[in-house]
Amino acid sequence: MNATDRPHVAAGGAWLARVRNPSSAHEYRTVIPSTRLRTEAWAQEQAVLACFRDTPQLSASFWEGAALYELTYLPRIVHRERAIAWAALVEVGGVSAHKGWRPGTAAAWERRGDRWRDRLEASHQEMREQVIGFGENLAQVMTAADQLHRVDIEAYRDGFDEVNWQQLGVDVHKAAMSTLIRTPYGLLWLDNG
Repeated sequence: MNATDRPHVAAGGAWLARVRNPSSAHEYRTVIPSTRLRTEAWAQEQAVLACFRDTPQLSASFWEGAALYELTYLPRIVHRERAIAWAALVEVGGVSAHKGWRPGTAAAWERRGDRWRDRLEASHQEMREQVIGFGENLAQVMTAADQLHRVDIEAYRDGFDEVNWQQLGVDVHKAAMSTLIRTPYGLLWLDNG
């Protein structure tokens, strides 16, 4: 596959949204180009708008009970070590989770000397040890996890055997035993224990 065979996506990646009605198995999928990673709420709104815009012939009862089953940021590059490094940089303030890279001169009180580099290295090593799973989306992350950390996804299946990944992610977040970190290089699942 060469560059011309791939669909064009704005620099930075895109959001894949999958809206599904669990009682009828009707589904709507859309890809929302986005140059920024931390736009999840915006992507949810755009998915709902696109859903109603693209399916005007369907009655409101058709989508009654429909839910967002998946909202995944599709990075241009999927790389485990880069994802860990980015998460470590966010942890020590080298990267803003919302605005991206912060130059060392951004804050006069924050000197990026040897002490800062030592903190970064320690954070990087700690995150490497905490990784349970990694992938492009939650399905890949959950299946990549070892048996000890695997989540029972059967509780999140609807009557048509489809998994509501969005709800599973919300429940993982609520449990606070682990953390899902979305990076420009993929999704990390870290053990907080």
